[in-house]
Amino acid sequence: MDADTMTAFVRTPAADWAGLYHFLELALAHPGEDGHVYFGQADTEASALAVLAGLPSGDVVVDGAGPSFRAFFETLRRRCFEEVESDHIALFSANFPQVPCPPYGSLFTADDDGKRLEEMLAIKTFYQDSGIDVSETFDDLPDHICVELEFMQVLCFREHDAMTQGDHELAEAVRAEQARFLDRFLLPFAERLSFLALRIAPENPYSHLLGATNRLLTHHRESLP
Repeated sequence: MDADTMTAFVRTPAADWAGLYHFLELALAHPGEDGHVYFGQADTEASALAVLAGLPSGDVVVDGAGPSFRAFFETLRRRCFEEVESDHIALFSANFPQVPCPPYGSLFTADDDGKRLEEMLAIKTFYQDSGIDVSETFDDLPDHICVELEFMQVLCFREHDAMTQGDHELAEAVRAEQARFLDRFLLPFAERLSFLALRIAPENPYSHLLGATNRLLTHHRESLP
């Protein structure tokens, strides 16, 4: 996603949030060389921070998430692609099955390991109840952090569409759905994952990004019913 795409999301707060969720989804995915170049550009950082500042109570968002965002970008720029890829692997997939920070929500929100499948079924059911079906051939599990962020992006776009069409009742219903998803799945997942990452790998750029993600989700939830 380029700077022009980020700017286009300024149409409504809901579109801004959709853009930010998409940004986080891309940034937390396994990096490619093109992605490393893109996220290392000063314009990318400036565009992301501008979207934060443009949100309602933007000064609060920038104060809360801005330092972690800046640390992510600054750390990324100091590292070559191979080092950044190694950072991602070290945090999210190294030493399987004892992964330092597994990016799967059911590992953090299920009551115990034995209920992980039950938790994945619950999140998949939430998607289906919202009109989104995750294909059996999909590349990742429904509780992967990037999948959950993408789902929130879809909900924010639905809110944006409802607002631009003047359907305030539908917009409020979608906002309530966002709140339920954050409360039940994504917010406790992101909070625990970011705490773990910052504790075990405080210099990893993705730990900084998870810290920013947690703060953004918290602020978004506070803006919802």
